[in-house]
Amino acid sequence: MSRDNRGTITVQVRFFAYFRETFGGKERVLKMDGGTTVARLLESLGDDPARRAELFADDPALSAVLKPYVVVMINGANLAERGGLAAELHDGDQVAVFPLMGGG
Repeated sequence: MSRDNRGTITVQVRFFAYFRETFGGKERVLKMDGGTTVARLLESLGDDPARRAELFADDPALSAVLKPYVVVMINGANLAERGGLAAELHDGDQVAVFPLMGGG
């Protein structure tokens, strides 16, 4: 999908498991500036210390490093396949955020 005339994009973010409680629901639809990266999107979601602590490593020397149990997918593709946190988002992208699940 293309960007609108104002240079903004719309991104749907879906939350799973306990992240639904942390982020206040199953999903959010966000308007972001065109050229927004996944890191920037996640930083905007981490809009208070508790939410930020759920997503990012707490080492201030590490800029925008996800905790190892946070899984992010863009349009069904793993974040690593899309270029990691530096991946640019596009209008209409769907981002899923969930904790790594284990089983046995």
